[in-house]
Amino acid sequence: MRRSTVPGRMVRGIASVCVGAMVLGLGACSLTLGLPTAGPVQRLSQVQREDHRVFIDPQGPSDDATPEEIVRGFLAALPAGPQTDGFKVARQFLTGSASKSWKPEAGVVLFHGEPDLHVGNANAAASSGKDGGRSQVDMSFSEVGAIDESGIFAVANASSSVHKGLSLVRSDGRWRIDKLPDGIMIEESDFQQVFRQVQLYQRSSSADTLVPDTRWFGWKQWRTLAVRELLDGAAPWLGDAVRPASNGKVRLAMDAVPSSGSEIDVKLSDAATLSSDERAMLVRQIRLTLGDGNDDYDLHITDSSGLDLSDADSHIKLDVSQPARHLYTLANRSIVSISSQNLIRLGEVEGGESMRSLAFTSRGGAVLDADGTVRCFDYGVSPCGTLFDGRRASAITTGIGRETWMTDGGSGLAVGMIDGGSERASFRVPWLEGRRVNALAVSPEGSRIVVAFDDGGDSSQMVMAGVRRDAENNVVGLSDTVTVLSRAVGVNAVTFYNDTTVVYSMKDSLSGYQQLAPGPETTQQLPKNTVALASAQIEQTLSLIALDDSGNVRYARGSLASAWRMLDLQTTAISSGV
Repeated sequence: MRRSTVPGRMVRGIASVCVGAMVLGLGACSLTLGLPTAGPVQRLSQVQREDHRVFIDPQGPSDDATPEEIVRGFLAALPAGPQTDGFKVARQFLTGSASKSWKPEAGVVLFHGEPDLHVGNANAAASSGKDGGRSQVDMSFSEVGAIDESGIFAVANASSSVHKGLSLVRSDGRWRIDKLPDGIMIEESDFQQVFRQVQLYQRSSSADTLVPDTRWFGWKQWRTLAVRELLDGAAPWLGDAVRPASNGKVRLAMDAVPSSGSEIDVKLSDAATLSSDERAMLVRQIRLTLGDGNDDYDLHITDSSGLDLSDADSHIKLDVSQPARHLYTLANRSIVSISSQNLIRLGEVEGGESMRSLAFTSRGGAVLDADGTVRCFDYGVSPCGTLFDGRRASAITTGIGRETWMTDGGSGLAVGMIDGGSERASFRVPWLEGRRVNALAVSPEGSRIVVAFDDGGDSSQMVMAGVRRDAENNVVGLSDTVTVLSRAVGVNAVTFYNDTTVVYSMKDSLSGYQQLAPGPETTQQLPKNTVALASAQIEQTLSLIALDDSGNVRYARGSLASAWRMLDLQTTAISSGV
């Protein structure tokens, strides 16, 4: 069955739409010049995989179960804990003292496949039939990642084999677990059924937008955990890119966020100590967090002082919105705008015989030449100078507004503006020292950046960091810490498909990965030998666009699971922007 929802929770998804294949070359381009510089800002729905949710109904232990059967039964019962039963069945596999001391909320380890179990010291006690016998069961499994108490996902090391031991005792003729590590272990396929991705909407450092802070909570208590963690603060990797929701002043008055019919009820304590503006913003963040970015449901919020805050944010217009992004290509030295079957040639780029990358929006953009020079062009494709004072770049990408970002391939990042070639920010990034950057992408709201780099040898990482901005939205730096999204080797292109989903390709591969970042990565089918990725509106529908090493542009329209269709040929580079 589909995931059930409380009325008012809007499941954010876009239906898959099939369209006829289009093969369009530049010969079919309209020669109409000009670039759209205005148009409606569309509120876009977040796209995520909605697998069939299976409700788990585990069985308790049998009296004659062996130590191995007890451990396997315990593992089978764990997924029901965060989903439905609060670990009621799982605790039946434990002794009374172990059940009291075990803390399942301490964290989650995700593993792949069936764990290997090695059982020791069980035979003698079992054959004698006496109580007091002990057994040790050692488990080993391939770790995918872990989730901490705050619901933050961390990817495992490249080759992470985990070993955990459980001690069992024989009492009243039955084997039970009496020593075990805190936290739980769940196979990754079960994880998708029992844990829910939730966006805590943090306010950006520039205070003019909201930033998704992805967490993973069990279905049974996700609303309670979401509000609690929003009040506790943002994920550490976001750093100063966001502002705290309450500065630690406000807490949940009761450890529950109940729902009844179409209404969700939140009871806070000490919210009255905030200013009226602070209370209003906090209510707005809670409303959008519990509504998956939507506000069209009934939310009742009160404070322990008796203050009713349900309408405190009625005057705040800050929303979870993404402006529609348009696709631009560089083909035969011309920049082309593509939004449907009509290809509009905007103009020819002068003096570029060996251009290799494009960063373009409705305000203009830049091209990266083979020698590393970044040249600026306005919206009419007229030259506007050389960006970054002629510094050599290895990769470029669009930011927000008139921003063009560049990396020198190492620890240097810079942000230039295409309104005259001025450089707005240039800084060294300590966590990039000694590494070679292969790809980067800036999130739609501009407060996060994803960077893929090689550590040297066969080691690679793709990380996400927060982007600090001032009140005028100028970039002032990146967060000091990062979250690792992937350790896959050979990432050569990355894009934000929407505000939460990151898609990336691998060199010389038929596939790549997608993830609700940060979260477990899943395989994403891509055209063979993809070298660039972008996300844009094609026929007014969000689409993933891929460029291969033969110059073919293809798109998957409406869903990341859609079939790939041909869009254009003989293309050097692609870009998307507002």
